[in-house]
Amino acid sequence: MSVPANTYKGQSKAINSVGLWSLILIKPTVSEDTVYQLVKALHQAETKLEKGLKQAGYTTIKNTVNAVPRAQLHAGVIRYYKEIGVLK
Repeated sequence: MSVPANTYKGQSKAINSVGLWSLILIKPTVSEDTVYQLVKALHQAETKLEKGLKQAGYTTIKNTVNAVPRAQLHAGVIRYYKEIGVLK
């Protein structure tokens, strides 16, 4: 994976990396409703977050679904992703 040029202040060239986007790790004991509300708020704010932090643009639903095994997704995440049609 490559971090595109100008992702960070003063970074004029692309940087080869092992990763770029981030995940939020949460205990499985956190309630489904709490995680659902969190993931919904974060993903509804993707564009706004990216305006303030360019690298946040890589932390997307698509990247999460492609990289994280479903068995490791919290029930609140699965609920939201089903609601928006990303998971069945």
